[in-house]
Amino acid sequence: MPQANGNVSPERFIEPQRHRQSAVQIAIKNFSPVWFLISMDTGIISIIMNILPWQFSGLGILSTIMFVFNIILFTTFALLSIVRLVNFPRHVKSESLNQVEEISYQGTPAIAYLTLVAQVTLTCSTAWGFRLTILAYVLWWIGLVWCVFLCSASVIVLAKRSITNDRSLSPAIFLPLIAVMTLGTTGGIVARYSVGMSARLAIPIIVTSYMAIGYAFFLSLLYYAIYAHRLLAVGPPMKGKLPSLCVTIGPLGQFATAIQLLSTAANTRGLFGDYNRGTWLTASSASSVSATSELIALMVIGFGFLWITVAWYLILEAAVQRKMPYSLTWWSMIFPMGVYTTALINLSIALNSDAFRGFSATLLILLVLLYFMNWGFTIWRLVTGVALGIPQQREEEDEEAKKKAKEEHERLYGLNQRQEEREQEENQQNGESA
Repeated sequence: MPQANGNVSPERFIEPQRHRQSAVQIAIKNFSPVWFLISMDTGIISIIMNILPWQFSGLGILSTIMFVFNIILFTTFALLSIVRLVNFPRHVKSESLNQVEEISYQGTPAIAYLTLVAQVTLTCSTAWGFRLTILAYVLWWIGLVWCVFLCSASVIVLAKRSITNDRSLSPAIFLPLIAVMTLGTTGGIVARYSVGMSARLAIPIIVTSYMAIGYAFFLSLLYYAIYAHRLLAVGPPMKGKLPSLCVTIGPLGQFATAIQLLSTAANTRGLFGDYNRGTWLTASSASSVSATSELIALMVIGFGFLWITVAWYLILEAAVQRKMPYSLTWWSMIFPMGVYTTALINLSIALNSDAFRGFSATLLILLVLLYFMNWGFTIWRLVTGVALGIPQQREEEDEEAKKKAKEEHERLYGLNQRQEEREQEENQQNGESA
């Protein structure tokens, strides 16, 4: 046993950590679905570039470049997620069942996937024809199963495990239902823009998409009531997570986009008239559906503007005061504003409004600036390892080693003290007997 006394530094008892995780292991373990926000944002910007009414030379090419880049991002993040699940299954399970934000951010891969499906229609189908239409069609039905299961599972887990309350709720809880709402929007894109899309193929997507946006929209109304209570009773989230407030804009912008795209596919493309069955799926009802959808979209956009003002006031206030440290949640500012922009683009077409066209173009410019700003911060944090949690875990490991060394020092020092006391007692007893 090593000898110690009160003058010996506890640092001498720090043992080398033989089983310390490598930087790669730490990065994989700490990889989170929040990274898919980057893929979502890349996807929505590529879609806006494709459908923006005011096109300039080269914008379509930029849209295609962003689409290809998004494929690379999504594939990379998906492979990392699989590696993480295989190597750290218990950690992934624990995080997914006990952390509200981890549960909620499970919606981001599904949303990113659906932006790719939309671009398969907008870019690939229009370039290479009906075979790519069938691919987009199949991918959409796969997305349906994924998104509905995910959203229902998130509600069940939150209800059963009691891991949050209305006073500590994160705005990220909207992400799974935004995934379902995005399903409806992508369904509208597939039905409206796909080359060679027949009424027989399109009508099941349109009907199912209406059901999907109804599923998500009415659930979102419940969430809005709960979250508004949280804001009024407790206040906004901590400064570092303020950008996630933009997520509250997402359901409204996506609903307004979806309902317009679906009605346009039914009316302008004549899919209801071609199908012509029952009392609703007819040409005569298509124009009424379209007019009603535009009215509803206008009202929903108005409600969305309320959440834009609340979210961006709080974000800008914290930014001006320099109290909003950078984190990956900053990426959550882009996609919700992006879907709000797509809603305005569709309104600009329906209303033939230059004001909405100009507003949409302005928002696209702002989104692109935000996109590259986020990349700048993210690349820097990747270089330093902070974004992957490497220095943070190393610091925790060092603190744990120091704590153990201190405990070992105190234990050994206490043993030596007791041993000295026993020796003194024995000496006294020997002196008395002599």
